[in-house]
Amino acid sequence: MKTEFYALAFLLGAVRARVEDLKDLEKAYQEGKTPDTTKVHGVDVSTLSQTPPQGQQIPTDGWTADCTSTESGHDCDLAFDDNNGTFWQSASGGNAQSISIHLKDEVAISGIIIVPLQGGDETHFIEEHEVSLSTDGENWDRVAYGTWWPDDSQKVAAFQPRKAKHVRLSGPAPNGIAIDDIAIYQDKYITPNPSKLGAWGPTIDFPVVPVSAAVDAHTGDVVAWSAWGYDQFVAGKGAKTQTATWSPNKQTVTKRTVSDTHHDMFCSGISLDEDSKIIVTGGADGGQTSIYNTTDDAWFQAAGMVQSRGYQASATLSDGRMFVIGGSWSGGVGGKNGEVYDPKTNTWTSLDDAKVVKMYTKDRRTYRRDNHGWLFGWTDGYTFQAGPSQQMNWYGSSGTGTQQGAGQRTGDQDAMCGNAVMYDNGKILTFGGSPWYEDKNATTNANIISLDKPDQDATVLSNAGGGMHYARTFHSSVVLPDGSVFVNGGQSYGVPFGQDDVQMTPELFTPDASNEQGGTWQDLETNTIIRVYHSLSLLLQDGTVFTGGGGLCGECASNHFDAQIYTPAYLLNEDGSPRDRPEIQSVSPSSVKPGATVEVTTAGPVDTKASIVRYGSTTHTVNTDQRRIAVELKSTGDNKYTFDIPSAPGQALPGYYMLFVMKDGVPSHSVNVQVTSD
Repeated sequence: MKTEFYALAFLLGAVRARVEDLKDLEKAYQEGKTPDTTKVHGVDVSTLSQTPPQGQQIPTDGWTADCTSTESGHDCDLAFDDNNGTFWQSASGGNAQSISIHLKDEVAISGIIIVPLQGGDETHFIEEHEVSLSTDGENWDRVAYGTWWPDDSQKVAAFQPRKAKHVRLSGPAPNGIAIDDIAIYQDKYITPNPSKLGAWGPTIDFPVVPVSAAVDAHTGDVVAWSAWGYDQFVAGKGAKTQTATWSPNKQTVTKRTVSDTHHDMFCSGISLDEDSKIIVTGGADGGQTSIYNTTDDAWFQAAGMVQSRGYQASATLSDGRMFVIGGSWSGGVGGKNGEVYDPKTNTWTSLDDAKVVKMYTKDRRTYRRDNHGWLFGWTDGYTFQAGPSQQMNWYGSSGTGTQQGAGQRTGDQDAMCGNAVMYDNGKILTFGGSPWYEDKNATTNANIISLDKPDQDATVLSNAGGGMHYARTFHSSVVLPDGSVFVNGGQSYGVPFGQDDVQMTPELFTPDASNEQGGTWQDLETNTIIRVYHSLSLLLQDGTVFTGGGGLCGECASNHFDAQIYTPAYLLNEDGSPRDRPEIQSVSPSSVKPGATVEVTTAGPVDTKASIVRYGSTTHTVNTDQRRIAVELKSTGDNKYTFDIPSAPGQALPGYYMLFVMKDGVPSHSVNVQVTSD
């Protein structure tokens, strides 16, 4: 395999994304002009325009290999002999096959690229797989796993650099595996500091680019999707969506094509209802509504919206309905006033007086001005719009709807593709973004917004924590159980599908009411996988973070078919081993209304400070379902406690929450608590 091919493919993609106007790119996608093949040793290989692992390809001199089996004439070492006329092929009939490559020297390995047999039997494609590293050839650590799309395009597994001398690829393969070529990459080693900076890994490889996702409250699974295609979003197709589900408990990734709802769910709005069903609205097929019933593992078609929308925002309301507004990317430009969906009656109702024009930004492209609103459901059926426009607004859902200005984010500007997170009850952190959707510098601006009653101006604390350390747009974020906010990825100059000016060091905002700036920002362990446009982050039931995606654009060289797990420092000892965690033994009742008292039994004494965090759904920098509410545990006996749900309906929105208890700053694994509509 030639190093020049991968470097050239990456550089050409980066140049295209930087110098071509976005409209030209979009036109090419719509016409289906997505050339993503190149020559490898004289053979056309589909690249899917993926970014190779960071670093440099390792020369094959001195490599040796062992395999579980071979077919005659197709030995192990033919998988890295720089000749696409030869290949390794394992025997068929076994349940698992593997190849172990032994390098000449120990290096910091950052990833591998696999070229399946070109033009060969598709039954030999490798789908389910694991990548493991070893320093001695005997003790192996898994660094990546998942499922690749079953075709002859190159397969990438990138991960945080780990020192090793041996690399093993394995997976179930009843028909055997045939591989033309394997390349292994090395990069600069990042010295771990897990108890202070957290840690990255493992990588989870997906058969699709995970652009949108939600966590299933019942299983903890992450349900992710791309568009009608697994690697691109337009070309005159639609009416179906490629999805994939990662199970953290089973450690598997499964793919699924959803066509029953006739809905291309790319660029949709997403909210979770009070029963944790995933409600997906609009997008490429702009008027459609699809619902995933997590308890039945089934997608079904719901009533269509009054208006077709794409890039709209949605928010769950205090009574369990869902509010949407904006979305001029699809279905026409402008006039995308509010409407509400009632899941109990499966009906949409227009809110013509919930005027979208009040939340427009000043973007040079009119179809961008109402994109990706920062919405937060609040009391009495109201929704607070925190951005990205500098002007903030309240939207009411009674009658034909209402709109009332809520002041401006002082010290800020329009912040398109920035983030907003409710890290405590009525406390919203906003950060980053850019005056235009693209082609403008991002900012480090951060603000804390405090909510009180609807239709009143919100209170704004500017320059929260002194501002982020890195200017970001197209980044993602989650609130953690302790109230801190994790921020990952982004660019300092926003170019959709570009990979220049990237931010590789995540950071953490820790609130502190005694600090006049409201808290502090801290750098975390630097990452080695780029996460920019179309990337996402979600909080998992165990208090770790799922962060992945990026790209979905055919030829743009920024497709990332993977996700990673970030483990926060609060879970790790200095040597990287897991810290002892408190344990929740029971919660009663598990389903409550606003103002109710919940009883908790733990395996030992815990801190009085705990939290409930609503399950998240995310796409295109927007994750307005998530919110954290701090709760105080009151002791009622040996390892028995109670806490109260906020009494005002809408502060704890209807839905499923993860309850975390803490001990010396370490969170438990969560247990579900459902808050129902009043």
